[in-house]
Amino acid sequence: MNCGLGGFDMKRRAVLMIAGAAVALAGMSQRVWAVSACSGNGCAQISVTPANITASGGVATAGITFQQGANDNQPGGPDEIAALAFTMNLGTLQLNDCTLNADGLPNAVVPDPSISNFKVVVENASCANGRTHCLCPDSGSGITPDSFINLVVYGPNPLPTPGSGSIDIPTLPAGPQQLMTIALKVAGGTTTLHIINQVLDTSHPQFTAFLSMGDKNAVDQTCVPATGQPPCSGNAPSQVTATDATVTGTIPCAGDCDGDDQVTVNEIITLVNIDLGNSGTCPNGIVPAGAPVDITLIVKAVNNALGMCPMS
Repeated sequence: MNCGLGGFDMKRRAVLMIAGAAVALAGMSQRVWAVSACSGNGCAQISVTPANITASGGVATAGITFQQGANDNQPGGPDEIAALAFTMNLGTLQLNDCTLNADGLPNAVVPDPSISNFKVVVENASCANGRTHCLCPDSGSGITPDSFINLVVYGPNPLPTPGSGSIDIPTLPAGPQQLMTIALKVAGGTTTLHIINQVLDTSHPQFTAFLSMGDKNAVDQTCVPATGQPPCSGNAPSQVTATDATVTGTIPCAGDCDGDDQVTVNEIITLVNIDLGNSGTCPNGIVPAGAPVDITLIVKAVNNALGMCPMS
């Protein structure tokens, strides 16, 4: 829906309503809502995909997939969602690459090209400006990385300059469409990636928030809207379903470049060449991920080749 400059503030609120949900995470108090579950094809859906994720080389890649509700041929509603804000619990897992790119995103979070006209924000990525918690604290800071990730998706991207004329608030793809991937370090065991939501959770931990979604008419559609009340007050029916995933990791084997659970002489030679500055890749055998290829790693690889694999 196009709108002129006079409607810009209303449309901007559709963005700010969701973006503000993540920005205000640190100061949110816990509230308990009685919410009935969403059912039927009218529900929007957000899922961690695939449902069962297996780590490779100590790294697991989780997708965030979204699907609009069924088209009701009415303005707004759960079939015209334009923005999302949510927290996903990570347990003991951490981002695989915390380096911030030009968009301010950790390299571990990769938006899908299908939403290039949307902005993806990791609200708790950095501990800059005196923050006491984040996913990617500086080495030696003494700060423990967050066990959750706060994500916001909104459009348009880039935001128009006020006074630039008519704008259009885009809706997310009808889907099911993967919105982004998140690469996570995995040491072993099984972890549940859980999107905190009003139906399954009675409260949320500090610095996190319940799932929230807004349509292009600046209405929060997480639950059936009730005038003058919070979006999920009383026994309001939910209008979105959230599906979790499990991540299973095995202890990676140093030197096992191709991930077949054994180390060969050729793989050891590959590591030696990398250490000497020659060409070569070992995508699964550098343990932990991102560690330097040096004599310590090569010795571990030799031991693993002699039958001691896995040895991290």
